[in-house]
Amino acid sequence: MFQKIKSWAASKIFLERILPALLLVVMFLIALASSAGFLGNPGDAGTVDEIAHIPSGYTYVKDLDFRLNPEHPPLAKALSGLSTVLSGQKGPESDWSWEGINQWEAGWYMIYESGNNPKTVLFWARLPMMLLMLVLGYFIYKFAKEKLGNKIALIILFVYVFYPDVLAHGRLVTTDIAAALGYVISIYYFDKSLEKRDTKSTLIAGLAFGLAQLLKFSSFLLFFILLALAVIKAILDRDRKIKNFGLLLWQNIKTYAFVCILSLLVVWAVYIPYTWNTPPDVEHKLIEMNLTTDPRTLPLRNIEHSLENNPILRGLGHYLLGVMLVVARVEGGNNTFILGHLSDKSISWYFPVAWLLKTPIPIIILLLSSLGYLLIKWPADKKEKWFLFLSIIPFLVYWAFTLKGSLNIGIRHLMPTIPFVLLLIGYFVSKLLNIQNIWPKIFIAILLLYLPVSTLYNYPNFIAYFNEITPKDQRYNKLIDSSLDWGQDLLRLKQYIDSNNIKDIKVDYFGGSVPSYYIPQAKAWHAEYGPSAGWYAISATFYQSSKLVGAKEQRWSYEWLDRYKPVDIIGGSILIFNITPKDLWDNPPKSSYPINVQSQKSVNPINQRN
Repeated sequence: MFQKIKSWAASKIFLERILPALLLVVMFLIALASSAGFLGNPGDAGTVDEIAHIPSGYTYVKDLDFRLNPEHPPLAKALSGLSTVLSGQKGPESDWSWEGINQWEAGWYMIYESGNNPKTVLFWARLPMMLLMLVLGYFIYKFAKEKLGNKIALIILFVYVFYPDVLAHGRLVTTDIAAALGYVISIYYFDKSLEKRDTKSTLIAGLAFGLAQLLKFSSFLLFFILLALAVIKAILDRDRKIKNFGLLLWQNIKTYAFVCILSLLVVWAVYIPYTWNTPPDVEHKLIEMNLTTDPRTLPLRNIEHSLENNPILRGLGHYLLGVMLVVARVEGGNNTFILGHLSDKSISWYFPVAWLLKTPIPIIILLLSSLGYLLIKWPADKKEKWFLFLSIIPFLVYWAFTLKGSLNIGIRHLMPTIPFVLLLIGYFVSKLLNIQNIWPKIFIAILLLYLPVSTLYNYPNFIAYFNEITPKDQRYNKLIDSSLDWGQDLLRLKQYIDSNNIKDIKVDYFGGSVPSYYIPQAKAWHAEYGPSAGWYAISATFYQSSKLVGAKEQRWSYEWLDRYKPVDIIGGSILIFNITPKDLWDNPPKSSYPINVQSQKSVNPINQRN
């Protein structure tokens, strides 16, 4: 009997089909349990971007109207929207926010005011995103299996399954995991088209690239990445004796051009139905709202307006509008915080340091070892070289663009590089396992066993995951926003308040939920209201960013609370203080700048429902 079981476990069908499927099922169960709630975990509350994405996807599918959230392409949101429509949720169309083209208010209404159950809406909206996460895992495994063999592909898939950032954002209605999937399928099928040079493979590559652009606008970098790969492939395939480099290059560039043209046709074709019912006056208003009156943008506005009345061309115009919004967003930047440094501009070293803080130690060790190995021993084999270029070029181009950009709000923006990090690690591991020595195998085994322990130790708080370099009670002093605090812990805050019988608490919450919906005793609070005795629950993002805003506008910030230690930290993202009158008497708070005593509530739409 034992021999039969052992033989079955070693069989091809088990190793290549059943075991990969089991790993992905484990990933799905971890993501679902942490998001929806399981065994005392109340689950993740709505997060910031979900408030805009959920009603957008719903109305794309039900109304074929793209008025909400044009700054992101439709596909990932539409998959989420299909689930919410089929599950019978109510949409935002009857609220003023629909005619007012207010994506944030549409989200607040649909989830919290329309009569829907918020947990039910979030469950159905998030379910397709988790399935996208599994599809990404499948393609990473497939890519690795074809290039490195099944054993290494299983190791890579194992690392993917327990990658905290993937688990964190693969459960949410956002475009980050979708973007990574777009990168992987584009490069996977472009590689096939360069190898086969036939019509079918070119068509599939064009479709894959088109889908990537429909998943996230950051996929525009693939135009540069695929071009670089086309040139590199011609260099690697050239025959020095025949001197056929020019012919190979021309063939590859032709394939590249066809793939790009096909991808744009796919994008246009998908945008047409999603904008079909968008009224021309609404499209006109969207253009006026989102494109500035700067004379330099006047030609662009005129082009956009010339397309708005034609239901076929409107889709193309809407796509171009989204691209322009993303360019403006990246150039505009965001308030940034890292390691105590606050800035309203970008911080050049943000992403490398954030990556080191948020990435599991085994992955850091393996990636740095992989890069070191390649510097010492670059392969001579042409196939190995090509695989490495397929992995390294996307990684380098994306990192170069990210470092140059101004949007330093979370390492989730590095998600498209994760598959290629895993492929590089897989290559290095394949070399180590071929060494006739037991120690490299023990080294790999220790790192692989350590990874799930480190990840699951942080369950269910994957958004707030930091590796062991950072103590848990210091994470809010390292990073904020989607790298720590995106509003996911409001239900856990409610659980804490109920279990501690807290009757009155001041709440300054950053996220996609409504404190008063879950916590009736919550009193909306903002940093500029100044010091006061009592219980406080403050999102780490507002806690740190208030110091930048307060200094700039000469108002109170939460700097006065730095002298006190939080009595607890909920899920890593919400700081709990209990300030007594004696605390204020013994240690009177002072501000480091003159105070403008006029209280002004934040106009941030995320904070309006606090």
